Amino acid sequence: MSRVFVSVLFVFLGLSALTGCASGTGSATATGTGTGTGTGSAGATDSGPVQPPAQPQVTSFSPTYIGAGTASFTLTVNGSNFTPSTTVLWDNTSLTTTYVSSSVLQAQVPASLITTPGAPVIGPATLPHVDTRFFIYGEGTNPHALFSASVIPVQANDIAWNQVNQQFYLSVASGNPTNANTITTLNPQTGLLGPSVSTTGEPGKLAVSTDNTYLYVGLNSDGSVRRYSLPGLQPDIDIPLGSGSSGPYYAIDVVAEPGNSHSMAVSRGVKGASPIEVGGIAIYDDTVARPQSVPGAGSGQAPIDSLVWNPNGQSLYGIDTETASGLYLMSVSSTGVQLQTHASSVGQHPGLHPHFDATTGYLYLDSGEVIDPSTGGLIGSFPLTDLNLMALNGLNTPPVFPVYNPVMVPDGKLNIAYFVVQAFTKTGYAYIIQAFDLTHFTFLGAINVGPVMTDTAETPLRVIRWGNNGLAFLTRSDSGAAGFEVHLVSGDFITSPTP
Repeated sequence: MSRVFVSVLFVFLGLSALTGCASGTGSATATGTGTGTGTGSAGATDSGPVQPPAQPQVTSFSPTYIGAGTASFTLTVNGSNFTPSTTVLWDNTSLTTTYVSSSVLQAQVPASLITTPGAPVIGPATLPHVDTRFFIYGEGTNPHALFSASVIPVQANDIAWNQVNQQFYLSVASGNPTNANTITTLNPQTGLLGPSVSTTGEPGKLAVSTDNTYLYVGLNSDGSVRRYSLPGLQPDIDIPLGSGSSGPYYAIDVVAEPGNSHSMAVSRGVKGASPIEVGGIAIYDDTVARPQSVPGAGSGQAPIDSLVWNPNGQSLYGIDTETASGLYLMSVSSTGVQLQTHASSVGQHPGLHPHFDATTGYLYLDSGEVIDPSTGGLIGSFPLTDLNLMALNGLNTPPVFPVYNPVMVPDGKLNIAYFVVQAFTKTGYAYIIQAFDLTHFTFLGAINVGPVMTDTAETPLRVIRWGNNGLAFLTRSDSGAAGFEVHLVSGDFITSPTP
């Protein structure tokens, strides 16, 4: 087994103008010209000292991480007060810089500047202040552990990817300092938030139709699901979810029906109820619910709150994330949805979510369990608490490392299962991406994609695939604002994680 050492080099970036420059030993800064006095023709009124131009300021980079040994790449610098003469500095080296706008620069970073990682010191600085340091991770002897990653400090309840328009949608929570209660786009190339639309109430779960024409948004405080047309995010219809004896329902989970952009399945719940899922599972065609639904908790069965479709559109699978009562298999027809079987021997960990892979035909749970949905039987498990993190910790002995809060996504086309976990490395708790062979459950490789800012109360929420070689995951903080982030990761490791 090849050993993969992870270390970090802080590269302090700066900006310079043609009239002056400054090198940074902290966050990126820039210098401008000094003050001057006004001059004019005879008879003109002297208006006093001429104010110097505003100093360029850097707010963020994209990417914010890169693997040592990576080829040259384009660094996007976001900020304000840039001019066509502004140049990006990498330590004391000037980079070839393209002026895009007063708030965006693009700099070409040659491979010669990213060959060697430094001491294993972990950043970035405490959020919500944007950290303007850039990190180079060492990949040791694994030539495929090359990647870049960006961290966007935003509190999002969910994330969805539009493959056609190549952009993300975020349901931005009411507690976020900016864009609260909106659906906001995110550009994966620049790491910048883009256009947004207000949802009036707090947005929750997101689902993009399989043809990428609609975005379904669960409105947590409005008792409905709103559908937006894409790519313009134009409000289309509001789908009322009804109410029960405990109050109005909201969408615990929303999943668009495969091959039918006008239909969706929803798990309905009531805030404050215990269990939450008391409204059952229903299928909606536009605004009309199909007659047959699965009863909610309290009607003789446990809650079903996390859903995933079989791509054939005829089967729906659900997990009880609240009381961990197992996996539920449901059939779907034009009349609605009906419960078929309950597999109580799997999914016995709270907080799990199911994922279906069309290539293998199996269900995959965040816990690492792999299930045959035709029988509800366990096929196997991924060894999440095995020897996988030894190399990342730089240790020669083979201890068993525990991992925390795993979330996963399968990719049958690449035959890879990706898990984002928290684990203790030699530099502290970090977010680790582990890759496994999807059908043989064998470990392929792992990368460290950045530190957990405070402690293990920062939890990965969801991970999705995007583009040809990308993963994106959300994190949530139970102890402060610092842990609410969107992480974008891309590079060779995603498609070729084996050393």
